Amino acid sequence: MKNYIPFLIIPFVYLGVLFFLQKKARLTLLKKWTLFIAMTAFFVTELGRSFYRPFIYENKISDYFIADTIGNSFGTMTAIFFALTISGRDAISDWKIIIMVVLGLVFYELFNVTGDVAIDLNDVIATLLFGAISAGIYFMLFRKYGEQIK
Repeated sequence: MKNYIPFLIIPFVYLGVLFFLQKKARLTLLKKWTLFIAMTAFFVTELGRSFYRPFIYENKISDYFIADTIGNSFGTMTAIFFALTISGRDAISDWKIIIMVVLGLVFYELFNVTGDVAIDLNDVIATLLFGAISAGIYFMLFRKYGEQIK
C-alpha cells in the first residue's frame, strides 16, 4: 500500500496549487504548464521509485543506471517546475530559481554523508542533465507563454 500513497497525493497537490494560484490571481497559462510538467515529473519519479526500480533490481537487469538515478532525474524536473509554479515572477527571477534548485541538488549530492558512498557521480550527472533539459523546456515555454520584461 505504501507504494500507492504518492499517487493518491497527486490530485490533492495539483488542486491545492491551483487553488493557491487562483487565490493570489497568479494563474497564467505559463503557470498552468509549469504545474502540469511538475505533476507529470512527480508522477514519473514515483512510478519509477515504486515499481520500475524494484523490478530492475529484483531481476538484475542492467538499464544503464536509469533505475539508480530516476529520483534525481525526474525529481530535479519536479523541484524546478514546482518552484517556478509557486515562486516564478519574471524571466530573471525564474532563471535564478532554476540555477538555485540545480545547484542546491548538486551540493546535496556532493555533501550527502548519510549513504555508503559519499558521492554518487551518476546522480550528479542526472541532476545536471535534467536541470539543463528543464531549462530548455522552460525557455521554450517562456518564449511562447511568458510575459515580456518591461
